[in-house]
Amino acid sequence: MLPYSAAFFLLATFTIASAGVRRKRQAFGCTNTEITDAARLMFLNTHNEARLSVAQGAEPNKCGLLGPAKNMYKMQWDCALEQQAQDYIANCPSSLGSFSGYSQNIIRYTGTFANPLTGVASALTKWWSTVRQFGSNDPDNKYVDTNLYSFANMVHGKMTGIGCAYKVCAATNQLTVTCLYNKIGYYTNGVMWENGTACTSAGDCTTYPGSSCSGGLCVKELEQGDTGANTLCPSNANMTDASRKKFLDMHNYLRSRAANGLEPDALGGNAPKASQMLKMVYDCAVEASAIKHSQKCVYQHSTSADRPGLGENLYKTTALNVDRVATAAESSQLWWNELKDYGVGPENNLTQALWDRPGKQIGHYTQMAWDRTYKLGCSVQHCPTFTYSVCQYGPAGNYMNQLIYTIGNPCTSDAGCPGSYTCSVSEGLCNVV
Repeated sequence: MLPYSAAFFLLATFTIASAGVRRKRQAFGCTNTEITDAARLMFLNTHNEARLSVAQGAEPNKCGLLGPAKNMYKMQWDCALEQQAQDYIANCPSSLGSFSGYSQNIIRYTGTFANPLTGVASALTKWWSTVRQFGSNDPDNKYVDTNLYSFANMVHGKMTGIGCAYKVCAATNQLTVTCLYNKIGYYTNGVMWENGTACTSAGDCTTYPGSSCSGGLCVKELEQGDTGANTLCPSNANMTDASRKKFLDMHNYLRSRAANGLEPDALGGNAPKASQMLKMVYDCAVEASAIKHSQKCVYQHSTSADRPGLGENLYKTTALNVDRVATAAESSQLWWNELKDYGVGPENNLTQALWDRPGKQIGHYTQMAWDRTYKLGCSVQHCPTFTYSVCQYGPAGNYMNQLIYTIGNPCTSDAGCPGSYTCSVSEGLCNVV
């Protein structure tokens, strides 16, 4: 069982650099009447102020200070998460629930509660202060100590959505406080936050396309929810237009960053710029092939005979029934992260020596960045014991002793693209259609 808190803890004070998180009245627009906007603001500001303190390198660790951090995102209130949290604690439980694809912090107190917000403040402090008690000592800020479970959920840099609630059960003299978070913060060996410097401009915020910077925290562009619409490839069940769009947007966003020389390489500097990098298009036939393989719920690559002419990337998480859009974003980013985690080098050549490095797999990144590949089709499958993401690519990449992409300046006009292809100047990518 994951750790949770179910006892009173002495209040401690946060070290907060609050200039970037303004305390102001805010209308949240939630329909849940069990808590007030004042309580919502307390939950939200406490999280964001603490996250800002880490981003600025001002938050105490057990020894020294946490941070500074780059790509630390500002949390935004989610009324749907709040309602799920409120429904779950109707009878003041003390144990974690089953919220697939989400993280949860929970605590229950026993006593009298004339002012429940005092208990809320205590809960938030309890969850966060575990890092002062046990310390975060991994140099890459990885989650390696389950004692930091509640802290990891609060601090995870990619977390953007939060919904919290509290409930007083007068008959049993109990108060339960809980928060739900829109991502998993406690993946073993997952990076809780990236080492770096707090943002000062939108260009510093690279985790999510279209992000901005507000007072040292990155702000994710609001997305439309997944309505379940399936109009792009109606003959392919089990996928949605929103998840297709997320896969495609993530791939092209990252390819554009590579084309413009903006992607860090673990072997030094940034990966070289790319000339004639093709902009991907979504392909329903490729998707059908990816769906067919994902439905086997076997985490291994399909055979070349099963996907002639196509490359393939795989991802799985033991979290069940994770939202398809969230899985599309997470899997795409993790595949691409092989560049900054393991590196390719300035030669940009896929050699056997590079491919065979123990524990330094780079084939997911190289397939995503292969400049001649332009067809993309993906699937997210909810398997009995894991959530599975499969993307297939045409034409396939990852040929030994070939350049991942042609090095050079990205296109600035149609003349910079092959044949009849046109240039997407803002992206530095070549349109094939």
